[in-house]
Amino acid sequence: MKLECGIARDLLPLYVDGLCSEESRAALEQHLQECEGCQACYQRMRAESTETVPLPTEGEASTRFRRGMRRVRRRWALSLVAVLVAIPLILMTAAQVRGDGLCFTNLIPVAKSCRFLSLLQDGSFEEAYDLLDTEAIWENLTVYDSERLDELENYQAVTIDGEVWMLAPELVEDYLAGDTVELEEEEALAFWETVYQNSQTGGSPFLIPAAAYETLEEQGHLNTLEEAEEEWNGDVSYSSSILVEDSQGNAYYMGYADSFIAAPDELDADDYLIYDYDCMPELIWEAMKENLEDEQAAFEAQAEPYLDMGYDAWHAASREQFAASMEQWTEENGGISQFRFSNAYACSGEDGNWWQLEFDLWFTGDSASDGGITLFSDGGLTFGGGSVRTQGNKADLFLNAFSAALYLEVCSEALYYGTGETEAAGD
Repeated sequence: MKLECGIARDLLPLYVDGLCSEESRAALEQHLQECEGCQACYQRMRAESTETVPLPTEGEASTRFRRGMRRVRRRWALSLVAVLVAIPLILMTAAQVRGDGLCFTNLIPVAKSCRFLSLLQDGSFEEAYDLLDTEAIWENLTVYDSERLDELENYQAVTIDGEVWMLAPELVEDYLAGDTVELEEEEALAFWETVYQNSQTGGSPFLIPAAAYETLEEQGHLNTLEEAEEEWNGDVSYSSSILVEDSQGNAYYMGYADSFIAAPDELDADDYLIYDYDCMPELIWEAMKENLEDEQAAFEAQAEPYLDMGYDAWHAASREQFAASMEQWTEENGGISQFRFSNAYACSGEDGNWWQLEFDLWFTGDSASDGGITLFSDGGLTFGGGSVRTQGNKADLFLNAFSAALYLEVCSEALYYGTGETEAAGD
């Protein structure tokens, strides 16, 4: 094989180091015998490879060693930093996917909550109040939540076995033809079975005429406890039901299918009005609507002083009241001595997305945490209650005091249920 000079000189380093294949070595040696230029290049390379490299002095060796160790330590330090950065990033990414724990999208809410608790700990109560979403509190005071009343207005009347029932739009849409206005006998009985089964899968409270319920039970169309546990592998219990009567003596079976919410053992006269049924007799629908309208009227009457006061005046009075109340409680009981982030949960609803943030609390003299506070954040902070290990401990007392300081003369049950009296802030 005849080589060109360029290829021969590319092979020379390998040839000098003895790394050529037999075929390449033979071809290169033949070329060197015929080409003086490549022969001279080969001799130079050979001479350079056999030169003796002087050994470094003791000082030079020590310097090189130290430099080498510094490089090693630097590389190890950089690797360690990379690992330390990667671990929390991995954990935060996993938390982001799960929707709980510290993650990228709740860093600011968690930091804001920590700032809020730090201000409470330091006794800077007015500054802490400024971090709260006071506009949301103001809205709760002055804007009635008419969702339940609006939903009732959309119910559709259907006559079932001669009695007018009011049905939720989704129930009509899912289980009845759009023009259905009357059901009788077998069709009516089949509808009541559908209502019952709908409560089994959705956990909604049901209200069924006593006669229809008992007929379905006799025909074996209602699950027994054993059948429900077998069908749902114990995840959903059978519908726990009780017999109730309306003001005219009409009898109904009421209950839940949800395994965590059983029907009460007994009801007072109008207790059945607090439940949200997908269908109900017109008499109960009218009573429920009247209750909600009375509640709305009471709310609006009690909201009027706040509206007359205006947001700015209310905010100033509420801020001052909060600081004074929290300062008094701290002087009497001791304040927060330590807090620690516990967990965060992503929440979503019709009003948007927010984070539920939980913190453990320690108070003056505590060696362990006996409870914690819950805050909600969708940008601002709102108080969401908390958790305690035992009733009456310092964490429990603090949560009660905090709620009273925040809502004293600001909101009460009267504002939501139309009972009792409350004074406007600043009166």
